Amino acid sequence: MNLALRLLVACFVITAPTVLFLGLMRGLEKMRDDALLMALAERDDTPQDVSSAAAQALDKGPIRADGRGSSDSSDDPLPTADSFVCSTCGASNMTGARYCQDCLGELNR
Repeated sequence: MNLALRLLVACFVITAPTVLFLGLMRGLEKMRDDALLMALAERDDTPQDVSSAAAQALDKGPIRADGRGSSDSSDDPLPTADSFVCSTCGASNMTGARYCQDCLGELNR
């Protein structure tokens, strides 16, 4: 009985944070108010920056872990003077990067 109770507590301690995190993520997804964003994007008296931010939030899919929007979007930022362009795939990478963030190829400096 004592061993079974310890195993039950151990399983709870291991799985509870994951379940709570997943519940939080689902709750935040459901709280996103697309009707409010649509109303902000369409109103004439809304400042332009707020209206455009609302329109962009509606167009974007879920945020990826690297913060670049949906995974199927191919609108990578244009390379700037302080970034490296991969010679293999053409992706823009941060300054000082040794390997490409998309193809993991070594960057030529």
